[in-house]
Amino acid sequence: MLDLLSRELANLGRDAKTGCIDTILDRHFGSVVPDSQTVKLLFTNLGKSKRSGQLENLLGCLRQRGLEQDVYLTCIAITACRNACEWGTALDILQNTVADHVELNTITYNAAVSTCEKGGQWAKALGLLA
Repeated sequence: MLDLLSRELANLGRDAKTGCIDTILDRHFGSVVPDSQTVKLLFTNLGKSKRSGQLENLLGCLRQRGLEQDVYLTCIAITACRNACEWGTALDILQNTVADHVELNTITYNAAVSTCEKGGQWAKALGLLA
């Protein structure tokens, strides 16, 4: 089921609307919020597919459904972005996490710096260290 869900989300494309993601989540989970382990595996699968343009929208939909975002989920999402060379999405996720008052740790910042580095965004990486 998780592989099918990952493929469906990856095939949506970067510009798919949040409603499309909600429809897919409803089909697979109904009104139940997936547990954090399932979400982490889903993010990892999307990162490996190198088509993780939906990560930020997916994270937003899951938060609206009641999933509590924590530092570990943020790190998994950022790492998936790194694997897909989506440094901009990684920085957006990091910024939204900080806005949600989740306390980040060294591992999370390291993942974000590594994502920027992989994308050749040295100025952004250095900005995270400041």
